[in-house]
Amino acid sequence: MSLKQDQKNRSWINRFLASFRRAFMSEPPPGLPALKFHCPNGPDINSASVLSWCSSMADSWDATQGNLYAKCVLARMEYYKCTGHPEHEFLLFYFRHWIDGCSAQAVVSADRAVQGQGRSLKQSSELVSPSSSDTNAYDSISMYGSPRDAAPQLHLKYAAYSRLCTFDFTASSAPSALQVSTVLSLVHRQAPVYDLYENQCYWFSSTVWGSLKGLFPSDQDSECENHRARGRYRRVALGSPTKDIQAVCAAYQSEWRKMLETLERVKCHHEAEEAKNRQKLRMEFEAENEPLRQAQAQQKAEMAKNRQKLRMEFEAENEPLRQAQQAEIERLHQVEAQQKAEMEQQKAEMARQKAEMEQLRARLAALEG
Repeated sequence: MSLKQDQKNRSWINRFLASFRRAFMSEPPPGLPALKFHCPNGPDINSASVLSWCSSMADSWDATQGNLYAKCVLARMEYYKCTGHPEHEFLLFYFRHWIDGCSAQAVVSADRAVQGQGRSLKQSSELVSPSSSDTNAYDSISMYGSPRDAAPQLHLKYAAYSRLCTFDFTASSAPSALQVSTVLSLVHRQAPVYDLYENQCYWFSSTVWGSLKGLFPSDQDSECENHRARGRYRRVALGSPTKDIQAVCAAYQSEWRKMLETLERVKCHHEAEEAKNRQKLRMEFEAENEPLRQAQAQQKAEMAKNRQKLRMEFEAENEPLRQAQQAEIERLHQVEAQQKAEMEQQKAEMARQKAEMEQLRARLAALEG
């Protein structure tokens, strides 16, 4: 074996061991209500209409990171067709986690069905009377968790199916989950009424597929195992949704601006609610601590009162000493004043005696002369 081949094998083994360790050592990534990245309690399916899914995403807000659905981008979408009757078609989306470096993916399916009585659904490609032109279409998504969680649940829901096409998005062109939900909502509003011959599951899947490819083009070629099988029932083509795809793409920018305005309103609402909650908590805190504050204020007043009382008692106890000290100070001042007066008298006496001496000297000098 060559050195190059040996290094290649070792590199492959190291990557395998690293992925094996991550599978057993890493904690499951956090999920979102409208985008599950794992199923901690086992496989589970959560479904919702595309409109409610979009609305729930738009109403979500994280205080530190904003709308997390705008950070979960679509890595890949796949086009599927059920192999048995009635050849139902659906899409699978693989969303990346919003945490950088996290390899977790959330699997979401999207398809069109016929809205029946209550919450019962029938696949949209079943034969429905053409007279039922006012039957509402049920365009929905289902969340399955990770790709590993999704596999058994997809087989339970759709039985046998085959993949027709795969489209990988680049990091620069990948739409966010919020953008995907916006496109799904636009497609639904383009034809909200189910029509057996024009607006069934084939139309829905093809329109969503074409709209996402047109709005978020990728430089990676899509892989189509059986492109010609799309939009066909028993090998009969049911029409092309080209005009509907163009209509959705034309309406997208305006719809996305509305979504951004909604996000801004949600942000302002949540910030206002947070400010309101902070104010409420502050008021509750102040109310709960009001007895303590009053007790502290009372204690402070008592301490001031005690200090005043102690000062007055100290002054009363030391008043005799203060008076004695004051009397002694006044006596000392008097003694000092008396001593000063005596010194002045002595100076005056000395000056008088000096004058007399000068007179005597003068007389003596006169007698001698």
